[in-house]
Amino acid sequence: MRALKNSASVRIIAAGLLLLTATVPFSAQSSPTRDLRNGWEVHRELVVAPEARADAPKYFPSFFDYHDLVMFHPTVGYYSSGRVDFVDHFRTYPVVLAPLFGHMVAEQVFTMWNGMRSAGTLGERDRFTIAEFGPGDGALAEAILAYVVGKAEEDADWRRFAGQVLYVCYDRSPALNKIQKERNVRFGARFDARVADATDMTATIARDSLNGVILSNELPDVFSVHKVILSADGTAEVAFVVPIIPAGTWATVQPLLPATLVRAIDEDDRAVEDRLFNGRRESAVYLTRASFVTLLEQLQSSRDYESIANAVEFRELYAPVSTVPIAAEHVRRYAEMYANVLARDPNGLVTYVNPGAERFIQDSAHVLRAGYVLTLDYGGNWEEMLAQQTYPRLRTYGPAQRDEANLAPNKIDTSAPYVGPTLNDLTTDVNFSLLAAQGASVGLRPVYYGAQRALQAGTRVSLNRVPAERVREGNADEFRSWVESFSGPSVYKMLLQQKSGTDPKYTFPGQSPESLDLGTAALTTEERRRAEQIAQRLKGLGGLR
Repeated sequence: MRALKNSASVRIIAAGLLLLTATVPFSAQSSPTRDLRNGWEVHRELVVAPEARADAPKYFPSFFDYHDLVMFHPTVGYYSSGRVDFVDHFRTYPVVLAPLFGHMVAEQVFTMWNGMRSAGTLGERDRFTIAEFGPGDGALAEAILAYVVGKAEEDADWRRFAGQVLYVCYDRSPALNKIQKERNVRFGARFDARVADATDMTATIARDSLNGVILSNELPDVFSVHKVILSADGTAEVAFVVPIIPAGTWATVQPLLPATLVRAIDEDDRAVEDRLFNGRRESAVYLTRASFVTLLEQLQSSRDYESIANAVEFRELYAPVSTVPIAAEHVRRYAEMYANVLARDPNGLVTYVNPGAERFIQDSAHVLRAGYVLTLDYGGNWEEMLAQQTYPRLRTYGPAQRDEANLAPNKIDTSAPYVGPTLNDLTTDVNFSLLAAQGASVGLRPVYYGAQRALQAGTRVSLNRVPAERVREGNADEFRSWVESFSGPSVYKMLLQQKSGTDPKYTFPGQSPESLDLGTAALTTEERRRAEQIAQRLKGLGGLR
């Protein structure tokens, strides 16, 4: 759960409640040149001659590249630099419902372990691994392991469970790995923290080597995404990001840089103006992909870093999706899904392609010998993700919101991916139908999909009593408000998938599963005809742009 902290009243605004009540975000404006149902997600589009659009990849980062840079660059990225703050920038359910959220997860995992023991897919001497990817500061690991240790002191079955458990935090950031280890050092050999990329698990984890549960809480939402415009006729375009330094800012920055870098940036600027803008000179400096990265690296230790990062301006340039093969392949693969949505509305839409989420699920299946994948995040199914949108699917949380912290919840503009690059969290709603489809293709059966409150089903964990530590901290009322949010209608979902052959008798105790399908039954005859035509074009049979 991404949440904004109001610095005046210390009131926490739940992102889920914001999404359910907000309409078009504050200060957002629709694209003046596009017929899109969510055109306000197009940011200051830069239009160039058609013949120049194909050159965009030569000079500028794709939106995916920009997203990956500002979040995960080894030295300046928001997460990898350790700049992330898990209290002031945003909070998640494992934190605001601590320690009970972890207790619910522990109970569910215990049941999975017990079933695997009974089914014979986990031997008495086998290690049962809880592999948490993207574990933040290790808070969820702490709550789960503390619960397991406590239950083991009073129950023989839990004692056997505790004897087999190894909890491993996997993270891209060495800085966060260090925090996770320090937080959970008291659990000794039951805990470890290792560097790994959730979108490339098999690079560090052997195939078929894990028995247990692959767990993530709000992880796929932070994977880098491609930004794609799907027009009503089936035209598909992908976003590139154009960084620009205003002339005044450039004059201030130049003395902080080596002369060789200043010359390189000036040369790149002239090349962009000559190739894409027919030699038209602007009173600003265009940064190419390479010069933008080098500039941030060079300035990272400067006391003026934050002010300079905030001063960089950005435009978007859209090129044929075929210029980015991985995005084009995704559109082709799911052309019929997209077409069934586009056929219902005369307007196109902006959507986000998350290749990391697809790879995360595929690799989870590859490294699991037997077990489960439990994905906790916010988002929806195909229908919810691609229907008429009334709030941004990609949002920003962090210091960029501080100046607006006293605004009403539906006035806070979180649709700001270019405010304070590397200083804020960028997050995208998760398409759980897509995760299920990817999993099914590699032997992961969807067991349950629904609201996260289903985690409480079948457990002995009660949310009615405020934990003693929360009472001591004086935030009992805040805890109760989060319980109310967790227990009600929610955009926060859970998807549980089981590796084939793990335990045929296992069923999840949740009683309110939600559909993962795209509702196509209501399409009219004309809409079905249009959907077929759009799908053909998206597949490239009519010319994928």
